[in-house]
Amino acid sequence: MKKWILLLLLMVLMVCPALAEEESEAALVPVAEGNRLKLYVTEDATSITVEDSETGMVWSSSMNDPTFEGKINKMWQAKLSSFLNLNYTNLQTGRGVINNMPLKTDKQLTSSYEKIENGARLCYDMGASQISLKVDVTIEDDTLLIRIPHEEISEYGDFALVSIDLMPFFFSASDWADGYFLYPDGCGAIMEFQDGAHLAEATTLYTVYGTPDQTDAMMEFFDQESAKTMLPVFGMARDGQAMVAIIEEGEETSRISLNCSNNIIRMNYLFANFYYRRGFKDMRTTDREVSIYDTERIDQDYSMRILFLDKDQSTYSDMANACRDYLLESGKLVRRDSRAAIAIDLFMTASEEGLIADIPRTVTTLDQAGEILEALNERGITEAEVSLKGWSKNGYGKTPDRFPMSGNIGGKDDLKKLTALAETLGDRVSLTVNVLQADADEHGYSHRNDVVYAGNKTILSNEDESTFLLSPDVAKTKAENILKEVKETGVSGIRYECMGEAIWFNYSDRRYTTASESQAIFLEMLKKTRDTLGSAGAEGGNGYLVSNVDMVTNVPYTDCGYQATTKSVPFWQMVMHGIVDYTATPGNLSSDLERETLRWIEMGYVPYFELTYSGTEELMYTDHQQLFSAQYTEWLDRLEQVWDIFSSEGIWSVRDRLMTGHEEVQEDVYRVTYEGGVTIYVNYTDEDVKVDGVKVNAAGYAVVEEGK
Repeated sequence: MKKWILLLLLMVLMVCPALAEEESEAALVPVAEGNRLKLYVTEDATSITVEDSETGMVWSSSMNDPTFEGKINKMWQAKLSSFLNLNYTNLQTGRGVINNMPLKTDKQLTSSYEKIENGARLCYDMGASQISLKVDVTIEDDTLLIRIPHEEISEYGDFALVSIDLMPFFFSASDWADGYFLYPDGCGAIMEFQDGAHLAEATTLYTVYGTPDQTDAMMEFFDQESAKTMLPVFGMARDGQAMVAIIEEGEETSRISLNCSNNIIRMNYLFANFYYRRGFKDMRTTDREVSIYDTERIDQDYSMRILFLDKDQSTYSDMANACRDYLLESGKLVRRDSRAAIAIDLFMTASEEGLIADIPRTVTTLDQAGEILEALNERGITEAEVSLKGWSKNGYGKTPDRFPMSGNIGGKDDLKKLTALAETLGDRVSLTVNVLQADADEHGYSHRNDVVYAGNKTILSNEDESTFLLSPDVAKTKAENILKEVKETGVSGIRYECMGEAIWFNYSDRRYTTASESQAIFLEMLKKTRDTLGSAGAEGGNGYLVSNVDMVTNVPYTDCGYQATTKSVPFWQMVMHGIVDYTATPGNLSSDLERETLRWIEMGYVPYFELTYSGTEELMYTDHQQLFSAQYTEWLDRLEQVWDIFSSEGIWSVRDRLMTGHEEVQEDVYRVTYEGGVTIYVNYTDEDVKVDGVKVNAAGYAVVEEGK
């Protein structure tokens, strides 16, 4: 044992003499051992170390990258070796100023540890902030579990805890290290440590599930400008070995912080930030911007689990496999058979603003929807997931959606006729529903009592105050009313717009709802929909709802384009393929359908189109004018071509399979592997290529099945 402790100390010495000197004052003490992992804490409980006997790697909450070069001042020494940072404020006199306090910068710190089953409880009393807390660190099935119980946090002075940065340097590496960070920006993104583009870039905070912090963030939600962060997962590969962190408890009120190197310290670090108080603009100030924070602390336990990958498994594919396998084994994801061969939205009606009254612009009736399904069937296109969009009384965008249906498209009897026809053709018909947003001009809800409030008691809306958010419990009631109306019509499901894009707090005095409660309400809505109609869908791929839906739409296939990112990778798709059907944006809205089709093949998307019966010029002056090319007769030939591709034996065979590998084998040429030995090659270049002895045509693909 002494030999191992000496080895660990020598490794720290290789990193930085100043840090090694500090660590030598607080020797490492073993507190738990599993089949593969050994857990150590320092005597002063300010740092932990994990030794992986499988890979030989030693991971530490104190920065321990041997490639780091440069001197470190005392302030950074304290930061680099602190197990956590506290972010706190004075609610009475702080004027919104946040103080950041790493453990070791608190000269009044009292810290200790006590052994518990399979680990240790770390106890901290940070005298400078007058905040104390305890953190449980354990080894569980050769994973590392860190848990912060809410009941063990005490604020006994003038300061209030805003958030905690957990192990900010456990995932860290210098600019000279061989490896990268993985983080959930869009479909997934990586930042290579040796890619100089990230140098001096600002810290990026990824809010898990798009939970808004302030009014500005909600406006970004309406405008769809903010990053889509759909999974509470991040990872790091360094020196050929990798680990992945999964936020398990409290993910709906968590953020992931990406911090890039700069000219002061050439160190990159990635960590989870757990917040206990939300901040908002103080509307009472006009001369300058001041933030205010919740008086009451969020009653939330937080936990994060770290998976250590096997030896020489350090690709983003390896990370995705480890993450998905754990989520399946733990029951957080449930594997189901694919339902969809192709997804088609049929857009029906929208309103054009008139001088005296709005003018309905109908481009598809229920009878005409039947004609479209018959035309598709004649081309051999079957097993379509069809969703009716813009069916409600005042047309698309006049939310919340509710019955009666628009008289311009037909009535319930016409809907029954359509669903019966779809069943004979092998298709399924659902309704696209938005009960989460409310149009300012619509009736059927209280503009004061049924909407979502921010913590500063302002009503959340988009910039021109034309659209609001409905309180989750109000949305649930409206969804239940729709279910009652359609239960006997043969409709196979409901797809909820915006549900997978964000969750939110509601500070309304009448309808106070936490993010956790909102999440639970959304899951209840989805469950009741599936129980009543057979299926449910959602727009947006937030991970918590995936096991409760059959299809997810509008899943991004790239990142948000931040400077620090080296490239995007289909991490979300690798985790979710074979778990849930998913689509991107409609192919008929793409400027290059051929390339879009290749992208669907590469990333495992269900082909997706949004069609109309009449020409879309009718929609030119409505809120749905982006549907510039959708008349179904213009798209039948191309739909048939896409259908032929996705119904072919090779592509069809993988729609239920787990995606096990994704790699760019040469520029713009990808190899995608699936369980069962199926490999798909996708070539985006304008020249034929040969990969693994397989010819892949220019702007084409090839499928190879093992044993065939």
